[in-house]
Amino acid sequence: MPRPGRRQGESGTRGAIIEAARTEFLEHGYNATTIRSIARRAEVDPALIYHYFTDKPTLFLSTLNLPADPKQIIAEVLTTDKSPGERLVENFLAQWETGPGKPGQSFVTMVQAMSSSPEAARSLREFLVDRVFAQLPDADEAMRWRMVTVSAELFGLAWNRYIVRAEPLASAPLAEVAERVAPAVERLMFGTAIDD
Repeated sequence: MPRPGRRQGESGTRGAIIEAARTEFLEHGYNATTIRSIARRAEVDPALIYHYFTDKPTLFLSTLNLPADPKQIIAEVLTTDKSPGERLVENFLAQWETGPGKPGQSFVTMVQAMSSSPEAARSLREFLVDRVFAQLPDADEAMRWRMVTVSAELFGLAWNRYIVRAEPLASAPLAEVAERVAPAVERLMFGTAIDD
C-alpha cells in the first residue's frame, strides 16, 4: 500500500500523478477511472492528488493539456453582458491562445492525441458528457442536436484558425472573430441570432 503524502526524495510527484492518470484514462476511460486507481498507479496517497488537482475533471484537463474546464466556459457565457454566441466563441478560442508554444499549440496537441488514440478520444468524449452535456439533464433530442452542432462549429473554427491557418481567420484578433462568428453560433444555439 502506498505511503501517505509526498513520495520521499522525489520532486516530480505532480508529474508522476499526471502520467499515472493519463495511463488510467487511456486504459479505462474517464468514467471508470477513479482517484484511488490513479493514486495506486502513482504510488501516492489519494489526498495528495486532491492537493494538486482538486478533483478528477481538473486532473483530466492536466493530462490532456486542456487549458480550461468547459463547465467554467459555459458558466461565463451565461453570466456575461455580451451576446452568448460572442462570449462563447471568445472564451473557447482564448483558452487555446495561451500556454507554451505558439497560439493554438495546445489545440494542435489535443487534436493529435485524439486522432492517434481512440482511447484518448473516448476519454475526452466521456469528459465532455460529464462537464457539458450533463449540465442539461432534461435536454430533448433537438437540444442535444443543438449542443453537438455548436461543438462542431467551435472545433471547426479552432481547426481552421490553428491547424489549417485559413486567412483572415488565422490572424484576426479574437474580438473580431467572436463578433463575426457569433451570429452563426447563436443560430445553432437558439435557432436564430439574438439580434434577428
